[in-house]
Amino acid sequence: MACLVNAMHGQKTTDMLKVFFLVTLIPPLYLCLRLVCKRAWPLWTRLAGCAFLLVISQVYSLNSAIFRNLSGPDMPDWLLLLQIWLFTSMLLFFLVLLVRDVWRAAWHLLCAAWRRLRAFRRPASVPGRRAFLRQGLSVGMTLCAPTVCLGTAAAGLARGTAVPQLQHTEVFFPHLPPGLDGFRIAQLTDVHIGPLTSIDWVRQVVARTNAARPDLICLTGDLTDGRWDYQVARGGSRREAVREFSSFRAQHGVFACTGNHEYYSDYAGWMALYEDVGIRMLHNAAVVLQHHDALLALAGMDDAMAYGLKPVQTKASLLPAMPGHAQHALRIVLDHRPIRAAEHAAAGADLQLSGHTHGGQCLGMDRIVARANKGFVRGWYAVSGMPLYVSNGVGLWSGFPVRLGIPAEIALITLRLGTGPALRQM
Repeated sequence: MACLVNAMHGQKTTDMLKVFFLVTLIPPLYLCLRLVCKRAWPLWTRLAGCAFLLVISQVYSLNSAIFRNLSGPDMPDWLLLLQIWLFTSMLLFFLVLLVRDVWRAAWHLLCAAWRRLRAFRRPASVPGRRAFLRQGLSVGMTLCAPTVCLGTAAAGLARGTAVPQLQHTEVFFPHLPPGLDGFRIAQLTDVHIGPLTSIDWVRQVVARTNAARPDLICLTGDLTDGRWDYQVARGGSRREAVREFSSFRAQHGVFACTGNHEYYSDYAGWMALYEDVGIRMLHNAAVVLQHHDALLALAGMDDAMAYGLKPVQTKASLLPAMPGHAQHALRIVLDHRPIRAAEHAAAGADLQLSGHTHGGQCLGMDRIVARANKGFVRGWYAVSGMPLYVSNGVGLWSGFPVRLGIPAEIALITLRLGTGPALRQM
């Protein structure tokens, strides 16, 4: 769902928004159809239920219209959490019902075909027993399924808005300069400071990052949502929350590339604020860092969303011209989306760090997210021999802040000389 909204920009935004809002009508319309068929219930109850489902399904339309911004609306956190809890519960219940209805339809078709083929006659006692079982299943679906869906949605929201843990991982290079062996990079991506994050939440993220004592901190896009003067959870503005980034500590500093959400609201204002708090933005540019007697060249790529605002800088011309190329510096690319990894590998990059996918957020949904990102969703990949790490992300877009089975993370990547575990080949 987040990937659909992330794609909306430019001339096609209005049409894509219409499609998105129409798609969100499918679950409530299906549930309404099933509800209307419940003739044992009073008509007014069924109509009220249908109206409630339709209102829940249009959370994005309502928030965009009332609270001025879809990517990060300026609204109370409790109200948004309530909306998303009900919306997610509705989606889960729709999926449960859909699976059950498809299974029942397939079972009835198989039974009908079997009876026709074998001229099967059931004993007189069977229909009564099956009717009893069907009634029991119907009652169980009516009472238990909504409760389970509400509970699952609440658990997903709790995981989606929790402070992320450190995820320690290593990457091996056979020809790594010895001076970089043990070099630690903290990668934070998709922080999405917005209506559901608080200043204290950001402060804890910064503290956990600093506690790992990284040599370098890399931020790979989607740091904020909405305007800088919009509120965050439990008081304060998003500008105040971002100022907590000034407490990041790393020997070689803090560098970042843009993500698509950087371009949705007040791009110039956010860029100035990032620089003001000590984040060095790399706009299709590179720097060389010296660690002991070794060099590390770091390049940051603007997200493709920027290309309506500025000329496209090709990787083929940027990477070979990176400073330190002649001195055999290790070349690391920061690119918010993982989909350009093959281009970067062909242009000479040694390592790429990306995000954007949120790791897929939920088991099952992660397969859809992978298909939308050339097979990349989370963890390590080898792309033409170049290691690519796709982080699960620190936070989530406030429009769907749900995680089920896929936790958030602050990635701590240690560079190692030698050979290690084989990566997934892409």
